[in-house]
Amino acid sequence: AGLAVALACARSEVPWRAAGLTLALVASGFALAQWQTLRVHQPRLERPTTTSFEARVVLVEPRDEGARLTLRREPAPPDGPHTVRMTVRSLAEVVHVGDRVRVRGRLLPPSEPVVPGGFDFARWAYFHGIGAVGYAYGDVEIVEAAAGGLAMAEVRRAIARHAVAVVGGDAGGVAAALLTGLRGDIPDSVWDDMQGAGLAHLLAISGLHIGLVAGTAFVAVRYAVCLWPWLALRVLAPRLAALAALAVAFLYLVLAGAPLPTQRAFLMTGVVMVALLLDREAISLRLVALAACVVLAIDPAALMGASFQMSFAAVTALVAVYERWRRRRPARGAPAPSLLRAYVVGVALSTVIATLATAPFAAFHFGRLPSLLRAYVVGVALSTVIATLATAPFAAFHFGRLPTYGIVANLVAVPLMGFWIMPLGLVSLFLMPLGLDAPFLELMGWGIDGVLWSAATASSWPGASVTVPPPPPAAMLWLVAAGLWAALWWGRLARLAAIPLVVGLALVALARPPDVVVGREARMAALRAGPGAYVLAAERRDGFVLQGWRRELGVEGFAAPGGPVACDDRGCRLTRAGRTVAVALRPNALTLDCGADLVVNLASDTRCPGRVTVTRSDLRAKGALALRFTEPPRLRFVDEGEGRRPWRRPDRD
Repeated sequence: AGLAVALACARSEVPWRAAGLTLALVASGFALAQWQTLRVHQPRLERPTTTSFEARVVLVEPRDEGARLTLRREPAPPDGPHTVRMTVRSLAEVVHVGDRVRVRGRLLPPSEPVVPGGFDFARWAYFHGIGAVGYAYGDVEIVEAAAGGLAMAEVRRAIARHAVAVVGGDAGGVAAALLTGLRGDIPDSVWDDMQGAGLAHLLAISGLHIGLVAGTAFVAVRYAVCLWPWLALRVLAPRLAALAALAVAFLYLVLAGAPLPTQRAFLMTGVVMVALLLDREAISLRLVALAACVVLAIDPAALMGASFQMSFAAVTALVAVYERWRRRRPARGAPAPSLLRAYVVGVALSTVIATLATAPFAAFHFGRLPSLLRAYVVGVALSTVIATLATAPFAAFHFGRLPTYGIVANLVAVPLMGFWIMPLGLVSLFLMPLGLDAPFLELMGWGIDGVLWSAATASSWPGASVTVPPPPPAAMLWLVAAGLWAALWWGRLARLAAIPLVVGLALVALARPPDVVVGREARMAALRAGPGAYVLAAERRDGFVLQGWRRELGVEGFAAPGGPVACDDRGCRLTRAGRTVAVALRPNALTLDCGADLVVNLASDTRCPGRVTVTRSDLRAKGALALRFTEPPRLRFVDEGEGRRPWRRPDRD
């Protein structure tokens, strides 16, 4: 219907054509979303089971101990999941992509949100084609080795193993991640330091890495052409360099496994290079919009992911600020900046080294820093501030953490990544088939050590990261609307973005955290004792659920009973606003707990007469619970108001 309306409006006036095109795009978006939902559908695992099966290895992700395998079962069961992801604690022999293996282990349905509105791993797994997760008992038995030929996944793993062996230590795992996108060799301590310092974006291959690879190739090829007079007189060096940069970026995309941020970065880099070939404007919001449309056409479900939201938020903000700066400079009589000249100056390694080396002497003798160094420091700081502000709401929404020293850490890490680590990594990749890459990998490792040092130092400072509760979805919509309005409009119209910004911030300030959360398996509950403080009532602790609660509730840990929360070995009671909720951990607690306004019975299915009671059966049927002391009290289960979703367990329909 949308396409029909668009065709009918094709020869109308401009406003009608725009309305018809908008309707066609909306209709196409819903059609693509429905098509992807049907395309990735496979039978879902109904309940946990222990089984043996044979499968083909699709992906091998090494871990500190063992590996995580993505397996496609052969033959595919008619009523069970076709693709599963299993953790193997140890591998008796090396498992390659394409091997046919026999596994015995425990399969589990992908987990649902630990609190209503929280991260839904079951939905993520559904759109990634994973029907079950689990862990293996013992070693994996190889039934049939992979057929001849090197799969790209195996090439990636071989490069990662080589990088880990040559570089060694924590830097080896980071080098493997930067070269291949495989991050299984990075220790958890490094992840924690990078996240606490605001440098986690350096570990995920995205726009920065693709841009550095393409830019390095562009500069190298252009100057190589200029060094050959015969060729320089017969070809246009920038166009040949743009073609070479595009080819190198594509190879890097394939080698990195083509994750979503890398796809987006490659699309934008490709458009930039094509624009350079055609002598057109290379950086604009139209470029960002085109990349977003292509990514969503390929993978509509990416819209709800943190990767898509944060990467496009940062890029949109940076490009919008860059466009305003570029358009205002000519008005002051200065020529428009040349992106190519700025990049060539920035990546000239000798100039950067000389500038940094003479900076202390210049400051000592002349009282000022060199202009290039000042421009670089201001540029990195400004870009970091813009990207941090643009991505902060999404970081809070998805991860519940905000780094506070990101600017300082990025001032050290970004130049190392841009001028040292990635150029050396690109050279090592080209020399690896010749066996001449070891010296460059070792030098690359020195730069990575510097990044890890800056991450460890910044994350160790007091208040390095702030834990915050995720903002409500309604607030996120208003904040996104404010950002888009400010990016798309100019002058006085852009100031109207303050209206949705104020509304979004007000919704964040007025958001009320849940007073009680209860897990689906009826083993644990958390009761809010005060701002940012929860008391845990647990018959048996579940580490996975506790980690999710800390993220979703915005707390570092759980407090001791006190204030409005009183606990004993039978359960806990919370009294607030004249109301009482009781959490019973043992059957004999109901004698006293039935006097509360609301009772959560984690010990049995017994209900208190005349009282609102939530039992184990209610939790298993409806999912985790969140309670807020409103008037009347509001109880929300995970499945409440969601409707039938293909990624929900069949026993919940």
